[in-house]
Amino acid sequence: MPLISDPDLDRRKAGLRAKLQQRRREAKAANGAAIAALAAQRFLAAIPVQAGQAVAGYWPMDDELDPRPLMQALQQRGAILLLPGVAMRKAQPLAFRRWDDISATPPAGRFGIPAPPADAPAQTPDILIVPLVGFDAAGHRLGMGGGFYDATLAALRSAGPVLAVGYAFAVQQVAELPSGPLDERLDWAVTERGALKFER
Repeated sequence: MPLISDPDLDRRKAGLRAKLQQRRREAKAANGAAIAALAAQRFLAAIPVQAGQAVAGYWPMDDELDPRPLMQALQQRGAILLLPGVAMRKAQPLAFRRWDDISATPPAGRFGIPAPPADAPAQTPDILIVPLVGFDAAGHRLGMGGGFYDATLAALRSAGPVLAVGYAFAVQQVAELPSGPLDERLDWAVTERGALKFER
């Protein structure tokens, strides 16, 4: 039986989302490129990635922290790079496809979002670099409200091990986020200040 939406939880999330999006905008405008380079260093120092492992990143939209410097470095270490396709409806798991040239913008998919074409090889990620609006000290994540990454992580975790790493500006961390039964927690969060590992 599907879970019923909690209007109070949705309201609290929406209020926090607006505040944290403003923080993210300011951080990106202040020094986004330098922060992205430093966050990539923090990730590489903390999280082991083996040659041949599939790492799913994301194409940065709006003011999200740019993961492309990190993905290029991971590819140089032998990782296979994946990007998500665009889900057809809310709370639907994302599918991941190979995109080897991270310096080239993928073609615009549904809603104009860059995504690998449907004929690119599909693959299940071992490590998922997750965009977010906010996160807290327990590994809870606040996204844009579509439920795509929660559904994706639930599906991946039901099938086997996957490491979920939130990737964000340090100012996106808060003490505590409201969460519900469908919210999937992160395993790690990486910012320009360092890497945080969460116990789940």
